[in-house]
Amino acid sequence: MTEHLEPGSIQSAGASPAVAEELLGVIQGVEGVSAVYPAQPLWQSIAGAAMAAVTGEILPLVSVTGDGDALAVKARIGVGTLRPAPSVAREVAGAVRTHLLPRDAAVEVYVVKVGP
Repeated sequence: MTEHLEPGSIQSAGASPAVAEELLGVIQGVEGVSAVYPAQPLWQSIAGAAMAAVTGEILPLVSVTGDGDALAVKARIGVGTLRPAPSVAREVAGAVRTHLLPRDAAVEVYVVKVGP
């Protein structure tokens, strides 16, 4: 099951943590986004889940990897019911790419919950 976490933890490997923090704000600012979930689900990261359980550390909400010229961004979102989920996901991806210009970015947006 996906657990909703409050903003605050951001993963950034090879990219500035400030970039990931900015992107979290960009994602949350898109109309229709109701929540942002950890970039990697617990079941996909047994080691990460174990470490988080021991340290109390919150798993990253936005994953940003790569160098300054080309970045890879991964986000998992919840959307409300007023707008189609695919439209919201496309808008999130577009907003992230626009924010990162002139850098190239491969953006993955997963809708993991639809509802209020």
